[in-house]
Amino acid sequence: MTGAGSVQLNHKLFGKALSVFLIVIVTVAFANSASAYAPRNGDFFNYSQTIAVNNGGGSYSGYTDQTQTTGMEKMTSISGSNVSATYSYSFQYSNNQGLSNSSSSSGSYTWSTSNFTYLKGTDHQVGYTNPIYVWFDMDPSLPVGGTFYVLNTQFTVLSKNYSLQLPTEGNKYVQSVQTKGTGQYQRNDDYGFFTASYTWYEYFDPSTGYIIGYNYVEQDNGSYQMQAGSFTYTDNLYVTSTSYNLAPANPPPVNPIDTLLALAPYLIFALIAILFAVVIVIYASRRRRRMDTIPEHSPTPLGAPPSTPLESRIDLGSKPPEQVVIRDVAKVNCKYCGTLIPTTADRCPYCGGPRR
Repeated sequence: MTGAGSVQLNHKLFGKALSVFLIVIVTVAFANSASAYAPRNGDFFNYSQTIAVNNGGGSYSGYTDQTQTTGMEKMTSISGSNVSATYSYSFQYSNNQGLSNSSSSSGSYTWSTSNFTYLKGTDHQVGYTNPIYVWFDMDPSLPVGGTFYVLNTQFTVLSKNYSLQLPTEGNKYVQSVQTKGTGQYQRNDDYGFFTASYTWYEYFDPSTGYIIGYNYVEQDNGSYQMQAGSFTYTDNLYVTSTSYNLAPANPPPVNPIDTLLALAPYLIFALIAILFAVVIVIYASRRRRRMDTIPEHSPTPLGAPPSTPLESRIDLGSKPPEQVVIRDVAKVNCKYCGTLIPTTADRCPYCGGPRR
């Protein structure tokens, strides 16, 4: 078909395609907005946090410290996309050089649910550049592979149904959104001047987007008081109670490789013990076989005279016995067996062969 009819048909097809496209966009947008959780007045979570410095080298060789913190974040009022919140925490610090101290802090701030950034004040976040993104909330509707920010670090969604073990709640497993962020920065504080590289895993509630916990590992290399050094800095946080329900989860399936790696020391020990036992058995068997080939000997020489003299049966009476004179007789070798035989013998008394 050509001409005006063809143009009219093309317009109709284009109009239908555009309508379908708009419906799809509206549906997706509605689904995303419907799945996102809107914070409520009174939402809160309590948490326990452990920070540790160890694995020191150079100027930090043998050095360790630990900071134990308990805290709370609570949403106090909601105005559109703006949320007013309060925070409070207390900590105890100690190191292996005998230094220890403790302190606490509290305050208020506001943040936005539209872009998850702090609007006015923070919950004592220091050293970050604007915009600063909240560390305790995310959009749970993000797909696997989706990205977002925590403080100044970009995170990627790894799993939407990750089984997280909560050590603060009897090691039970809960469902979570697993995310990961990595980065690097220059540390310049009481620890010294260091280049810090870190890996950060955060876990969020799939229904609300609020935090469940995180694991942060940082490796620092640099100097302290002009002396080269290095250390590992870890920060682990888990909620202890929440206003939002955490869905229970089954433990993750056991990886056979992980099981073998865990049992490897015991398997190696068992293998060594088995090999040692086999070596002992082989050695004992060969030793017994060699001893069996040695002929046994009588404990006393054959033909040994008796320990007591035989009783004489000769009755000498009153007359002495006649004297018998034995003359030496010449001997020759038997031509059959080689034994010396008297020349007076006709046959060899040993082999029976004739003397001649």
